[in-house]
Amino acid sequence: MTTVTQVHIKFAELRQCVRLSEEQLLELVAEGILTPETGKLPEEWEFDSTCVSIVHKAERLHHELTVEWSDIPLVLDLLEEVQQLKAENEYLKQRLSRFLQDEPH
Repeated sequence: MTTVTQVHIKFAELRQCVRLSEEQLLELVAEGILTPETGKLPEEWEFDSTCVSIVHKAERLHHELTVEWSDIPLVLDLLEEVQQLKAENEYLKQRLSRFLQDEPH
């Protein structure tokens, strides 16, 4: 069995990675876009490493599509749900294809 190690990134490191101000990142946390995994204060916060891509998606939604910051958690959830449905649909298509191939003519 393989053990997956979760990688964490500190608040200051996240700021450097995504090139946002402290205030901007605090707003993302306040809006529920980012959730610290550990810590009570910003200087103690650690985030899952996937937060970098979440910040980039949130920024694109906000700037390119003018989605309000407060609406971004919902949009991100819907996008994730669409991805899951696409994956499930693809899996079911493959199973159906195998079933139809195995069927006698």
